[in-house]
Amino acid sequence: MVWKGRTGTRRDVLQAGIAGTVGIFASSAAGIAGARAEDRTSTANDGARIEVKSGQTLQISSHSEFQPWTRFRLGDATVTVVSDGRIAMGDPKKWFLGLKEGELEATLRESFLSETDASLAQNVMIVDMGGRRVMFDTGTGGSPLIGPTAGHLRANLATAGIAPDSVTDVIISHGHPDHVLGLADADGRPVFVNAQVHISEIDHRMIAGEPNPADPFAPEMKRQMTAVADRVAMIADGRQVVPGITALAAPGHTLGHMIFGIESAGHTLLNTADLGHHQAIFTRHPEVNFVADMDAAMMVATRRRYYDMIATDRLGFLSYHFPFPGVGHLARTGTAYAYIPASLDTV
Repeated sequence: MVWKGRTGTRRDVLQAGIAGTVGIFASSAAGIAGARAEDRTSTANDGARIEVKSGQTLQISSHSEFQPWTRFRLGDATVTVVSDGRIAMGDPKKWFLGLKEGELEATLRESFLSETDASLAQNVMIVDMGGRRVMFDTGTGGSPLIGPTAGHLRANLATAGIAPDSVTDVIISHGHPDHVLGLADADGRPVFVNAQVHISEIDHRMIAGEPNPADPFAPEMKRQMTAVADRVAMIADGRQVVPGITALAAPGHTLGHMIFGIESAGHTLLNTADLGHHQAIFTRHPEVNFVADMDAAMMVATRRRYYDMIATDRLGFLSYHFPFPGVGHLARTGTAYAYIPASLDTV
């Protein structure tokens, strides 16, 4: 298969890949759901009456039984998705910008989600193929600037049976702290001691250069990249990072933001990194902006291009920030989309 990279709209991009739901066969669990209904009285078949009050929300706050990883096959490859936790965002209006008055609240309400309290999952993908173990992004590293609800990747890797020293390659999709800060430990030592680190040249310059004094994450980001400076390799649009994994430029969120096509034995999956940050807002409103987008207009154009490809060619994909494990499909709904999570079939 030849990936077109920046054009990204080939109708034949998936000739023999997955055309239906990605089959998942590992331990996993459900995430958080929210609900709201108008004041009404519902009558069941037996005549029973159920009072439903407006503003009622269902919040699952205890994750004591949560299984923080899931595993499935993709052709001859094995894909594991491990949770780094979630980022507690608070008021969604501070993060998701550019929509008309009331559209954000309506989207969340109609999706049975809180209108005042948002969070983003952190889904780290590990692919075992061709004798390599490739990890995409590294989580927050427990940064206190991000908070205690994230930064659990290393502990959760252990529960999935993945030792950090078994990782041969770490692919950084882009240079933001929730993707980079797990590269090194508190003493400045690489966490993945045997891994080569792959990143776009543009974002590497952004992180490794002189820190921006206005960015509170910049010094730590540079420290992290310095810890792995002897093992960094640059990735480019349309080129294979390792055999079977192709980098595709997806600029806008950062100028060097990349997504990735993973192919094995005629099956294809996209790792879309931060193409969209929220499963309802960004699919129903591809025109939305995220507060950290470096070039908002460019990111909207990038998102529309790749979402069109994903929906048209029925590609399975992983989103870094959609509810765990963030694997599913996009269905077209007029000029927008609906996110259809892959079923989590266990054996």
